[in-house]
Amino acid sequence: MLFFFFLFILFNFNFFFFFFFFIYIFLFLFLLFLLMLFFFFLFILFNFNF
Repeated sequence: MLFFFFLFILFNFNFFFFFFFFIYIFLFLFLLFLLMLFFFFLFILFNFNF
């Protein structure tokens, strides 16, 4: 409920700000995903080495 209220305020405040907010969230999630993949590959490499 609070989340939707927050979205409503953002949408009323500025549409471009709302749009860039979603872009930043998407980029942040994408970077987290890459980091997780990176650690996953390191884990596999260490398992094969030892």
